[in-house]
Amino acid sequence: MSRLILPRRTFLKGLGGASLALPLMGSLGCSPEDQKRIEKVSTAQQRAGRFPKRFIYMYTPNGSYETPTPEFSNYWSVLAPLREKITFITGLDMLSCMKPPGEPHQQGMALLTGRRLNSGTFVGGDGSLAGWASGISLDQEIAKAVGQTTKRSTLNLGVQSTNHGGTEVRTVCSYLGSDLPVPNETNPWNVFDSLFSDLGADPEGAETLKLRRKSVLDRVDKKYEKLVTKLSGEDKKKLEQHLDAVREVEKRLDTTGGVIGGDCQMPTISSAPLGIEQFLGDPTNFPTIAKLHIDLLVMAFACDLTRVATLQFSAATNNRPHPWLLHNGSPILDDEHGLSHQADSATAAWQKLGIIRKWNLEQLLYLMTALNNIGEDDGTMLDNTGIILTSEIYRGNTHSHMNQNFLVAGGCGGALKMNQFINYDGERPHNDLLVSMLQAYGIETDTFGDEESCTGPLTELMA
Repeated sequence: MSRLILPRRTFLKGLGGASLALPLMGSLGCSPEDQKRIEKVSTAQQRAGRFPKRFIYMYTPNGSYETPTPEFSNYWSVLAPLREKITFITGLDMLSCMKPPGEPHQQGMALLTGRRLNSGTFVGGDGSLAGWASGISLDQEIAKAVGQTTKRSTLNLGVQSTNHGGTEVRTVCSYLGSDLPVPNETNPWNVFDSLFSDLGADPEGAETLKLRRKSVLDRVDKKYEKLVTKLSGEDKKKLEQHLDAVREVEKRLDTTGGVIGGDCQMPTISSAPLGIEQFLGDPTNFPTIAKLHIDLLVMAFACDLTRVATLQFSAATNNRPHPWLLHNGSPILDDEHGLSHQADSATAAWQKLGIIRKWNLEQLLYLMTALNNIGEDDGTMLDNTGIILTSEIYRGNTHSHMNQNFLVAGGCGGALKMNQFINYDGERPHNDLLVSMLQAYGIETDTFGDEESCTGPLTELMA
């Protein structure tokens, strides 16, 4: 008898860099609680005036940001030009990220889900084993409310996020559901093709491209439907969820994007360099890749091709140098992970990490400034966007998830109060921030993720 054999982790590719992960058949399926949460979310479009609300999650690895102050001290001062559109939140405990399985870096990468990890075989830094996250992530939940009519429901970008270990639990922050990771798109030229190849294209050429992409989906759909006959119970349910995601991609291929305003234009991007894989993996090209991703993200928002994005700098497997940054006149060639795990007395290590963190914040400022330069109604695109910046742990040398720092920016169309400094001093879980963000996008809920780690929205943040 013939058998249909698929790798344990199979990815659908061929859609200009987009990927959909096949769920792990041997792992836990979506719980009844997950399904209730998915069904509860409203799909109504939430708008700020004539313009849609948007969301961005920006991740940087290994924690170790100094606690911000109301005065924007230390390297946070680079954000001072837009301080009125920023709120610092400190003292949130990531309680849902402290539950087994997994080690702290693995657990913390599930922070957008507000849930623990499933069991699995991914090996952590201390030898711990863990699987994918056990629920949908904040970005994907928000996309159900604001991303139903755009070409892409979410845009998940990674800057050299798979260079130290490939795609695994420490390199992914977005999830469609339990055991349903959304891999990052790491090649800006693939992102350009998948988002903008239809924009301004001749009708015949655009139709040819659309048919080619659909043919890929058709072949994958048929192969997976054959697999369904060999499964039962929870595995069949999980595979059907995956097929639904594939069909959603197919439906979106008919959408070229709704141009919101006059700022929508074809981005400029150079030809992909020869030896593209080597280019994408070279640490010296990290700033170039980051800027390309940010520019494409901003224009995707301006052209209403997507309204939800994640921007992930490296990953929790981050053993990488920063040769474009200087410490005492010399390139920083130490790996960032190692620097963040040094004792507090290691002055040089923490100076280098401070230089790296300042550079990260400069990229956030570049993103925010680009959004702020696009006018919408009486404000800007930044005013209609909600942004979160954080890391998977609070501090590398303690691996703590307690008293975590979060930066919230933009205001989400006036739904969030900006220009604040809020210190909860460990009295609130970070799930409450996730709930607050959902409410800002019009999603009526008082819990998200692990209900035991929820106490309600952060009223000080809500407008």
